[in-house]
Amino acid sequence: MRTDWRRILWWVMGVTALFLALMAAFRMELGEDREDPLAIAEVAGVWQGSDGGRLTVRADGSADLDGVTRPGPDCGQSTDAAGRSYTGPATWAFDTYPDERPGIRFDYQGPATAKPCRIYLVVSLPKDGTKGFLPQDPPGVRYTRSAGQQN
Repeated sequence: MRTDWRRILWWVMGVTALFLALMAAFRMELGEDREDPLAIAEVAGVWQGSDGGRLTVRADGSADLDGVTRPGPDCGQSTDAAGRSYTGPATWAFDTYPDERPGIRFDYQGPATAKPCRIYLVVSLPKDGTKGFLPQDPPGVRYTRSAGQQN
């Protein structure tokens, strides 16, 4: 009977140690993926898209979008191919698109119905400059930021 009690105690201690080791590994993994918050200086400027789109982001929270692919029809615009881009004013705020890195969100009124629309720019900060992409764009379309010319 004594042997059973010791065996159970060792089993409980082993399971507890394994659980603690897994939790520590999980926390370390989460710590490596965490992104530092973006700063205004890292997003303000002109973002030029490889598809010709252009985002002008100002430090005061205003922005101009030019030829930017709009999200789907849920934002109150037509679904025809010619109407799938937006050019006009917007505001921006720091936000994170689901399952992506931190970035900024542009808010504007849909031109057809004046319903609120949102476009997300996912931002990465590689060593060769600030880059980003719009999740609703076709694959391969990337944006590159230049800090100047924020008219």
